[in-house]
Amino acid sequence: MERTPALVAAAERGDAAEIARILDRTPDIEIRGSGGLTALMRAAARGSLPALELLLARGAKPDTTDDFGNTAFMYACARGQAVCAARLAAAGANRAHANKYGLSAADWLKWAKDGEAIEALVVR
Repeated sequence: MERTPALVAAAERGDAAEIARILDRTPDIEIRGSGGLTALMRAAARGSLPALELLLARGAKPDTTDDFGNTAFMYACARGQAVCAARLAAAGANRAHANKYGLSAADWLKWAKDGEAIEALVVR
């Protein structure tokens, strides 16, 4: 069984204070968990703006992809996390990026809880 890196686990919980402590000790901001997900992707999917803001401020790259080619912006869109999606767009996330299967954030909107709230952010 694969162990989730502490940074990724803290982001999944939305624990910005723990993220800061971990990054002060181990500055590998792009460390990956299962499926190649980064802390930024986990924070975006959870909708934790404080964690997402901290990760971006510490140098997390908005367009890093997981093992399937998905980005943090795509995870935010798929989960209906409009505030995080908007913040990632403002940070320069490629809103038109498609994963290895040709799916983009626009395609992920159909799985979002409230796709209408973020539809304007997605480039079609």
